[in-house]
Amino acid sequence: MLSRIGCGLVVGVFLAVAWFGATAEFSSAEIFVWVDSDGMTHISDDEARIPDDAKNDPEDLRDLWRDASGEAVSGVRPDRADSRIERLIEGAVADLQSGETARATVALEAVLRTAPATPRAHWYLALLDRQRGRYDSARAHLEAFLSSAGDDLEPWRKSAERRLGALVDEQRLADPEGVRHAGPWRGAESSHFRVHYDPELGEASPDFATTVLRYLQQARETANERLGSVPEEPMGVVFYGKAAYLQAHRHRFSFQTIGFFDGRIHVVSAAHPAGELRALLFHEYSHAVFREKTGGDRPYWLNEGLAELSERAALRRSGLTRSERAALRIRIDAGTWIPLRELAPSFSGLDDSGARAAYLESAAAADWIASRTTRQQRQALLVALGEGKNADVALRGSLGVDTAGLDRALQRSIREEFAPIQSEGNPPDSPEAEIESNQALTEGLRPKPAKLREEVP
Repeated sequence: MLSRIGCGLVVGVFLAVAWFGATAEFSSAEIFVWVDSDGMTHISDDEARIPDDAKNDPEDLRDLWRDASGEAVSGVRPDRADSRIERLIEGAVADLQSGETARATVALEAVLRTAPATPRAHWYLALLDRQRGRYDSARAHLEAFLSSAGDDLEPWRKSAERRLGALVDEQRLADPEGVRHAGPWRGAESSHFRVHYDPELGEASPDFATTVLRYLQQARETANERLGSVPEEPMGVVFYGKAAYLQAHRHRFSFQTIGFFDGRIHVVSAAHPAGELRALLFHEYSHAVFREKTGGDRPYWLNEGLAELSERAALRRSGLTRSERAALRIRIDAGTWIPLRELAPSFSGLDDSGARAAYLESAAAADWIASRTTRQQRQALLVALGEGKNADVALRGSLGVDTAGLDRALQRSIREEFAPIQSEGNPPDSPEAEIESNQALTEGLRPKPAKLREEVP
């Protein structure tokens, strides 16, 4: 996530934030975001402020139901005895695949209240808690899975045991009391990247360098495909365990961060890197391309929106989730939509709710542009901005509309997408009714029916 830290800072510093599923009004983040009256963006991972939602990684979700060899195990459909429970779990998996994490979490927790010994519900909640950094809760769910899974789930039992072992590494690297000097930092490079990383990351994951260089190359290819440009010089990237990162950079900011860009990408990495780190690198690399091509970070909404789309591409998702777009529809109807023109200089002066809305609007606007332009047109847009043309001139050259015209078209497309809420007729005390109630609060509007394809883990 991009943030200008102080008006007098010459070199732009881009701060990393991982966005998560929708809250009752807007998509929330594991790193809490707000902008104070001085225009400083604050990002904190203070446990007291972490929302209940969390972002899923579809690739990890698929991996959950693979055996130790990496082959998908077919023919086993756990929890089939209760068709209602199975239906709730399958719905939760579909929600996780599409990024609707809040709704999926409610469903999985409802399953456990009805049937506490349901293995798959524990399994998916363990994944979500691990991504939130809630390692104790993740451990509890994995242990519950092991105690409730039968012999037919033996391949997954082995995976659960392996994941329990990996949690030990994650907790060690996150413990500030456990920071130790394990020798000189390690390095690796490719033709496009120069990587340095905490030696403890290498100890926990011997193939760490190979993995992150692969992620970075994928980020580069995606940026080139989407934006038509990549940095000309090799980029430096530094990876830290969480505690080591805080020790090295806590003094730089008045708040906690998970990464920033200052000419090099600096990021916190899990001991065993997976989809969440890949997504973070996609996000930060997009910021690097934007700065190189335009010479700055404006329009702010476009820079943030493109980075968010890149992150979602890493998660194999496109555009906004339905609940995110419904949250924007609520804001339009309430008259609290923030004009894109006001978001172009920065997000300063916004309160918490306004800041979250600004990031969501930015992603929606960038998605609107991406769906209506070619790679060459997006490249031309960045080039025009780099030549010093204002945003309206650059947008007209690529889209045929200025900022205000894009704003109107975006709002119109969101309004046309949704129909009013209609009751599903489930019993008021059923898990299904609880989920529907949460959906109504989360989305505010129910999307028009769409054809869904069945997802089987």
